Amino acid sequence: MVFYEKFARKYFEEAEKDLKRALRSIEFEDYSESVFHLQQCVEKAVKAMIEAKRKYVYNHGPMLGTAFSDAFSDEWRDEFDMVLDVIGWFTEYYTRSRYPFLLRGEVVSPDEFIDKEVAEEALKRARGVLDVARRYLEEKGIL
Repeated sequence: MVFYEKFARKYFEEAEKDLKRALRSIEFEDYSESVFHLQQCVEKAVKAMIEAKRKYVYNHGPMLGTAFSDAFSDEWRDEFDMVLDVIGWFTEYYTRSRYPFLLRGEVVSPDEFIDKEVAEEALKRARGVLDVARRYLEEKGIL
């Protein structure tokens, strides 16, 4: 297994840990914390896929969708549209799940912005991306 494949496996393992962290947070009704971990789960699953393409990923932030699209342009699959959609969906929660922010002139905490419904939607979306990543990495013999 080469350097990139090792990174891909480790990124995926960390993504699975973030899913478990999110589930524990949901159990304790800490929905903003769960969404943070689910965003991290998606980010790491996507980075695992990019590494599997022997493309180095580091910090992409909002550019992760572009990095993903570029890496997979030669073998695009319909399910990758969903992955891109989920990356975009989580962009709103990247910092709002962790820090107070202004919303229509009011200072809002993550807990005031993220409720159970948002956490459940985030969980559904993150599981979808994790499943796509798992299948892709298994296909490549990395998992």
